[in-house]
Amino acid sequence: MSVETRQSPEKNEYLLGYASTQQQRDQRESMLPVDPTRATQPYAIVLVDASADASSSMQANPRLRLLPLAVRWPGRTMLEKGSSSRLRRLSRERLRGAVIEPPAVDSLEYRLYPPLAINADWLIHLGTRREFVDTAPSLQQLLAEHADEIRDIRLQRALDPQLHLQLVDSGTLLAGTALHARMLLRMLEAGIAPAEAARRAQALRETTRLWLVPQHPGDTLESLQRLQQSALAPWEQACSSPLGRIWHRIPVLQSDASGLYCEHKLKNWRAAVAHAFAQVAELLRAQSGPGAWLQISLDGGLREMQAWPEFDALRQQAVATRTSLHLTHMSPAGRIWASAGSLSMALYQPPGA
Repeated sequence: MSVETRQSPEKNEYLLGYASTQQQRDQRESMLPVDPTRATQPYAIVLVDASADASSSMQANPRLRLLPLAVRWPGRTMLEKGSSSRLRRLSRERLRGAVIEPPAVDSLEYRLYPPLAINADWLIHLGTRREFVDTAPSLQQLLAEHADEIRDIRLQRALDPQLHLQLVDSGTLLAGTALHARMLLRMLEAGIAPAEAARRAQALRETTRLWLVPQHPGDTLESLQRLQQSALAPWEQACSSPLGRIWHRIPVLQSDASGLYCEHKLKNWRAAVAHAFAQVAELLRAQSGPGAWLQISLDGGLREMQAWPEFDALRQQAVATRTSLHLTHMSPAGRIWASAGSLSMALYQPPGA
């Protein structure tokens, strides 16, 4: 089991508006020397957006880049970069009303171009479920605007003049996107060719399940409604409470290759999480062999969660079935969609398991 956390330094909230507009030079892509072996072994880099629940070790991987997201409030915008984020410091009340949008092309240009055009031969964009956010158009526009320059600078360094871009729709979000990125990185590090790795990554969505247990379903409902996507209706309905009901039940939101749905609502958040853990444990118990991957992302204390009996039961089942289990903190941007204090969980099982 890998327990990976991301801790952000404390920030004075008074400085939030100012600091979020500042761009630090060390956040830019650095141009690296060209490895001569790339003539026969093209180098691929995986691109995910900052809403993915990527751990600090994943973010440090030289093959991974996080694309920033724009977070907007009325009269104010900040750039969410995914590490040391000021969003993690914001209270539940401050998160309300925030809207996540794709990045502007100039924000990608500042951080990625032109060094990324030299450092990579393939860019594999692993997209979050498109109803939530789609960063691919901004990336495509960036590369199109600089196509001639990219060709020239690559030729000058004896590289393939074409910088290949492969778009992969993960069909999931939060822990799911991060889990797919983790598996894609493993493929590339094992020497699988970029085109084949991208093809396999696209197929992961067919046997990946996602669970989202919101701490505050009303906040989640507001976020979903702002997206104005008809495909999200099952989750919107699940997060809604009938008029006049005093006690609000917590939904266990799910998605898989068939779409989004909710089959269960529990009396409180802890009970809902326990139910989700039990569902995953049963799926692992029923599989025919090893090869499953599981990621649990929490906006809260991971050590406290590891002490829960229901988590220990899931962990024991993961060990018994040789499941690759990873724990991370939920991304700061994910707190806006899911609500503060929520849990996201993704399970990949190989076909036929």
